[in-house]
Amino acid sequence: MKNKKKYISLNSQILIAFSIIVILITLIISIFINSSFKNVFSKYVDDNNKAEVNHLVFDLQNVYNDNKWDVENIKLLGEDAIRKGIALEVYDTDGRLIWSVFEDEKLLSNQTLNTIKKNMKSINQNWNGKLKEYKFDIYENEKLVGYERIIHYDSIYYMEDDIEFLNMMNKFMLFISVVSIISVIIISAIISKSISNPIKNVSQIAKVIGGGNYKNKLNYKSNIKEVNELTRSIDMLADELNKQELLRKQLTTDIAHELRTPVTNIQGHLDAIIDGIWEPTPQRLISIREEVQRLGNLIGSLKNLSTFDSEISKLHKTKTNLSDFIKNITYTYESKALEKDIKIQYDLEEAFGYVDKEKFSQVIVNILVNAIKYTNYGGDICIKVYNCGDSINISIKDNGIGIPKKELNYIFERFYRVDKSRSKDTGGIGVGLAIAKAIVIEHGGDILVYSELEKGTEFIIKLPSI
Repeated sequence: MKNKKKYISLNSQILIAFSIIVILITLIISIFINSSFKNVFSKYVDDNNKAEVNHLVFDLQNVYNDNKWDVENIKLLGEDAIRKGIALEVYDTDGRLIWSVFEDEKLLSNQTLNTIKKNMKSINQNWNGKLKEYKFDIYENEKLVGYERIIHYDSIYYMEDDIEFLNMMNKFMLFISVVSIISVIIISAIISKSISNPIKNVSQIAKVIGGGNYKNKLNYKSNIKEVNELTRSIDMLADELNKQELLRKQLTTDIAHELRTPVTNIQGHLDAIIDGIWEPTPQRLISIREEVQRLGNLIGSLKNLSTFDSEISKLHKTKTNLSDFIKNITYTYESKALEKDIKIQYDLEEAFGYVDKEKFSQVIVNILVNAIKYTNYGGDICIKVYNCGDSINISIKDNGIGIPKKELNYIFERFYRVDKSRSKDTGGIGVGLAIAKAIVIEHGGDILVYSELEKGTEFIIKLPSI
């Protein structure tokens, strides 16, 4: 039996990732600060201890006056020094002991030195400080009267106050670290929710959209740019799917009607002939054949669309004089224009481009046929080819019925028809312009359309120039 993979929510993943990163950074910073602080503090303590020794040496120059030792002053200096970890002994020139902290303040000296050793062991178990002795002469009026022995540990050592200060700093840094970690975890939770909540909403809406309900929208705004872009993309996807669903329904209705009309007519003619109501005259049979041809044309259009989808990327482009190429195509359709007394005018510059002549001719034919179809009797169509910067523009402009502004965004959609009437003159399944745009895009170009009701329409095909 396979183990089921456990999934963690985005919210939890972000929270965990942020927390781990912040804890690691905090630990690294704390270790660095603690190490740096200890080095600085150790140097400070060492300098301070040396300064205390220098002060003591200086003060002991005044403990011999009028041929006698100021023992009380020596005692005060010695007691103060031992409290700072410095042991003091004073001798006269004959080597007789005047005062010694180890003799006169034995308990205090032992306690102090043991405390120092204990303090340093608490910090470093391998600490093994050794006492070091320094000897300084004592003078009175430039006359040698004795000497002092100053004894203290040769390595850096901390007194009680120093240890308390270090502990306080460690507690303070620990407090700062804990507060920082807790603060970042809270901030991470807020940020992760601000990211994961909209994504969760997107996921839920995506499930709804996946179920076919395309009218739902997120309508969610975030202060995160990427999240807003994601929600806009989902809303745009829902709109597009809704449009495609409407087009699909329209296609189903249109094809059903297109198929039903000829089939109904054929059935009506045949039933009337079978029942003996009509004679199977040549005219009746021709009418039936026309309906069969209409049905075959519709099926052929659907088949051509399927073939086009599989072959759209197989272009065989050759260098072509576009003005001559377009003029030859339009000559074929001038008769259809003359049937409606439509004048086709030309304004053709010499322009060369690489096109697949067979497929690109479909583009010109589809747009030109629509222009003839929707231009009123006695109207005009202007075909223009001109160079525009790094592109070649092909304009087909008519003064026909125009396209409603709200329809312009959909005319290149498959199976969309601006003309909702289904007469034999304007019928079709609405794929001509979709195919035209797909071919132009495959050539590296684009199609623009400008239109105004009752004033006409202009299609501009833009192709890369050579």
